[in-house]
Amino acid sequence: MLLPVKRTLLTYLAVGCCTLLLTACGYNPKHETLPLELSAKWQAAEESTLEYTAANSEWWLSFQSPQLNELIAKALEASPDLLMAQQRILQAEAQLGITHASALPNLDASGSVGFNKQLGESGNKKSSGLGLSTSYEIDLWGRVAAERSASEATLASKVYDWHATRLTLTAAVASSWFKWLVLDGQQRNAVWYLQAAEQQLDFIEAGYKRGSTTRVDLAKQRKQVLTRQANLNKLIHQRFAASNALAILLGEVPQGFQPPQGNLVSLHIPRTNPGLPTEILTRRPDLAREEAMLRAVDANVAVARKAIYPSFSLNASARLASDTLSLSDPTKTLNLGAGITQSIFDFGKRRRQIELSEARQQEMLLSYYKVVLTALAEVEDALSNEQLSRKLEVQQQQLIKENRLIVTHTERLYKAGAEKLTNLLDAQADELQAEDQLLVLYQDRLNASLNVYKVLGGGWQVNE
Repeated sequence: MLLPVKRTLLTYLAVGCCTLLLTACGYNPKHETLPLELSAKWQAAEESTLEYTAANSEWWLSFQSPQLNELIAKALEASPDLLMAQQRILQAEAQLGITHASALPNLDASGSVGFNKQLGESGNKKSSGLGLSTSYEIDLWGRVAAERSASEATLASKVYDWHATRLTLTAAVASSWFKWLVLDGQQRNAVWYLQAAEQQLDFIEAGYKRGSTTRVDLAKQRKQVLTRQANLNKLIHQRFAASNALAILLGEVPQGFQPPQGNLVSLHIPRTNPGLPTEILTRRPDLAREEAMLRAVDANVAVARKAIYPSFSLNASARLASDTLSLSDPTKTLNLGAGITQSIFDFGKRRRQIELSEARQQEMLLSYYKVVLTALAEVEDALSNEQLSRKLEVQQQQLIKENRLIVTHTERLYKAGAEKLTNLLDAQADELQAEDQLLVLYQDRLNASLNVYKVLGGGWQVNE
């Protein structure tokens, strides 16, 4: 009576296994999304007759600066940030290779020789053996396929991260060089204004000796010279620090590094076509990276869910064994088998692992949603800031013209004795501040232009 029962159980088991094998088609992740409606146009975009520059992956060429091109070429070749991103890609490729290898059968070889001597007996017992063994886990539930999908998504995220790092690096190099040029120009202005203040001091000292100027006038001019000396020293320090920061981006030793000279106001300022909000998801590598990371998390959820199912494995081994070292007339054995492993009670460990993976999935989904919202806001801010910087620069140029006119007339009146020294010093200080502010505003406009490139992805496309 036992034989029919065993056959019936084996039949049911075989049918069940075959059914599962036929229905198991690997892992096909279901990507969860959040509702997101994108506007038809940018709110801060303006209608303009000015010619737009098309964005491309070498966007810095639009500034038409050989010095900038050279700096970015050096950064792309030797920047530690970009090289580290490259190493992260290699690590992800290695991990993917490990995952692929884990899904394949493994083959092990073994060999042994031995000498055995029992106390009280003469002679030695010798033995030798060779063996081969292999095992293979049947991916019945798609867990191994899910692990492979997670590794592939992780690799994709590292590739996108390299592109995002490249974009961030090139923008940082351009911005750092613009900052250095501003400080370099402000330092030259400070030297010129210090020399003018010193000449004015000589003039006032001579007048004080003749009795045409007062001791208060002399003290005020000396204060002006000291103030401009302090300002010059501050600018020298800031220019030095900006040079060091640029050197780090290029992967060069700061000692002895000298940024290339350039005329800030002669740089061409391009205007980038912002395109449509619906295009932003395929134009920014950081968004593509976040989406790839979300796919990896989705796959990890599947891994955790399928880990509660039993695992099936096939194994085989062959061995030659002999009582001699030469394996003469060996004993041959062959073993074939199949195994099933199912966790019965693990104190809720696997269930908690599922909950942990699902919570990470939801967190990553919300993080992706926030990154998209941030990207949309960054484009709006960049477009608005680009417009503002152009308007402020025009206004500042008009202000400088008026300041120069005031200084010229005030100085002429002062030398003629018809104007107070205090008014002349105030006019000169206003002119100095206006000149420096123009450089800062021009830097702001350059940065606004390159920031538009950056937030739009720098010409990158998702298929790169």
